[in-house]
Amino acid sequence: MSGSTGSAGTSGSGNTGATGSAAAALAAFDSNANSPYFTPSTYNVSQLTQTSQPDITSLVNSAMLNLVGRAATPQEIATYGTELLAAEKANTGLESTQTTYQSSGAGYGKKGATTGQTLSTGVDPTAFIENLIRGTADARVYQAATQYMQAIQESNNKYKGGF
Repeated sequence: MSGSTGSAGTSGSGNTGATGSAAAALAAFDSNANSPYFTPSTYNVSQLTQTSQPDITSLVNSAMLNLVGRAATPQEIATYGTELLAAEKANTGLESTQTTYQSSGAGYGKKGATTGQTLSTGVDPTAFIENLIRGTADARVYQAATQYMQAIQESNNKYKGGF
């Protein structure tokens, strides 16, 4: 009987030893190994931003009022909006995200820190629309007329109250 008790004890300690060796193997795990569970990962993601139609209308009208002195026609809104959407599609933003995993302690193997950074921003809709409109003949004529009127007003202001 004592032999069977001894073998049962050995068998029990054998199970404990196997569990202990698995725990030791996990504790000694190298976080730099090529494990998909613990290897830090980096993802670069393209961000396609598309300006909505109400925003396009607002941007074009605002730029036209500032640079041409009038509201945009529906045809101008459609033309500049199409160009903006094409530019946004051709020039997507790019973001990089890096994720690390906990390699020790209570959170062993769980997701750790996630950090990200913007690598490129894509198209600035306001600047793009303003640059398109600034290059038109209407904008150049309006700017010349505005400068001429400002010069006349400054000239008149010199002689106010002088008589």
